[in-house]
Amino acid sequence: MKEYHRLLPLATGYFGVSSALYDFEGLVVIYGPAGGAWHINIEDEPRWYRGPATVVGAGLLEMDVILGNDDKFIDNIVKTAKGLNRRFVALSGTPISEIIGTDLKGFARTIQARTGMPVFMVPTAGSEPYPEGASKAFLALADTFMDPAAPRRERGVNVLGAIHLSTGRENHLEPLLQAIENDGHELVGVFSAPRHDRTDPLEGVRQAPGAAINAVVSTSGLDLAERMFTEYGIPYVTGMPVGLSARDAFLAMLRGSQTVPASTPQRATSCKRALVIGEPVLGYGLQHCLRNDFGVPRVDVISVTPSDPIFRESPGRVGLLAERGPHDRDTDDERTIAALMNEADVDLVVADPCYQALLEGSATFIPLPHIAMSARIHWDMPYEYAVDAGYEYLAAVLPA
Repeated sequence: MKEYHRLLPLATGYFGVSSALYDFEGLVVIYGPAGGAWHINIEDEPRWYRGPATVVGAGLLEMDVILGNDDKFIDNIVKTAKGLNRRFVALSGTPISEIIGTDLKGFARTIQARTGMPVFMVPTAGSEPYPEGASKAFLALADTFMDPAAPRRERGVNVLGAIHLSTGRENHLEPLLQAIENDGHELVGVFSAPRHDRTDPLEGVRQAPGAAINAVVSTSGLDLAERMFTEYGIPYVTGMPVGLSARDAFLAMLRGSQTVPASTPQRATSCKRALVIGEPVLGYGLQHCLRNDFGVPRVDVISVTPSDPIFRESPGRVGLLAERGPHDRDTDDERTIAALMNEADVDLVVADPCYQALLEGSATFIPLPHIAMSARIHWDMPYEYAVDAGYEYLAAVLPA
């Protein structure tokens, strides 16, 4: 059993479902006890404070679980979905539904018949990493709404995996979206931050099969990218470009270039060994930036969610902005991370501010919130990571 003394446990599967589907104006139902959705709405979904609540809990009581009260659950969801006039209903499983064997797929069919709305089930168990839940939600969303006959767009790009638990507030992702558009591409679908100039937030999902290429910016978008290559022949690039060198390399990959531009450090820093802790795709983007823009000789990545999906072989992948080194590793164990942070030659740590409590030495600590760790605690903190804005943020806080 994992022990946490100074860190918070990471968000799990149904939190990922909520993050993936929040902006598409659906109704996400968490099949759990009373208060089961409380953590999502109060802590891990900061957007709830600024917009409509899209996540509700089943509100199961002890006797509901013991005796079963399916009719009451279905009636409540039908009434809520009709009253709120949402675009779809998504049912997400929890440990409760796993233990008692709830037939959520059957519930979905019944609710769809009674509401006339699109209804789908996301098979989460509440114990998996949050990217897995988000990934399953994206696949279910695609199965429900993607239009195989969408018109082809020669320079069209979908951005997959942009969930707030990994990429934070939308404004942090905006520099990357602008860089893609400025390079002559057309943004077709951004999962899951629909463009604000569209009245239908699902329009990008429907039109996504017409894109020429997918850009995967977190591990939660990888399964959908592979599915779209299989079904629509759309290749994909994986990476979160942090800084200037990564920007040029990432855009070259999107253009289909087989050669990545050479780079030289833009500004030197005295740091010799850095540790980057967090979501793996962003972690490897930071590694690329610290090495190539600032000349840090050694940068190790600690992935707190599984990084293997990034590196698995796939015929659809045409570009990868990540390079696994011998000292990179996957772990969210507090004791292990603390030991790594306090190794004698580590002089720079980039991580969510929660990790600073583990640092005992004099290494420079650069805060970069990971919402799956610190939820809304650091949601409004000023920071950047994407392309030029990421370079400028790091240049301002790195020691000379």
